[in-house]
Amino acid sequence: MIEPAIIRPEIALNDFLPIFVSSAFVLIFGGFYVGIYTAVKVNLLKKWTMPIGYFFWVLTAYCLYIMGNLMHVGEFTAKALVVAAFGLLLLPHAVYYMQDSVHEENEH
Repeated sequence: MIEPAIIRPEIALNDFLPIFVSSAFVLIFGGFYVGIYTAVKVNLLKKWTMPIGYFFWVLTAYCLYIMGNLMHVGEFTAKALVVAAFGLLLLPHAVYYMQDSVHEENEH
């Protein structure tokens, strides 16, 4: 017998397009967040544009929420999506910190 906790509701046919669109927006908005963050850190954009980058991260997290909700993900997968969203938020900070540390150590 299959345990009831394992059975997930089927994804409705009408939800396939919103799932596809929200997952595509995750990539697009995430790319804008990382791009704006990087451009600000290398002085291609002014510092006042950083909140716009964080707004794109919020849109990314919201699209992840919509995608997970429409796909009826389980508890573990929902936690993995939250970790992925915060990983996307923190990863550019970590990369810039490491790059800046190496640059300071090897300053000429």
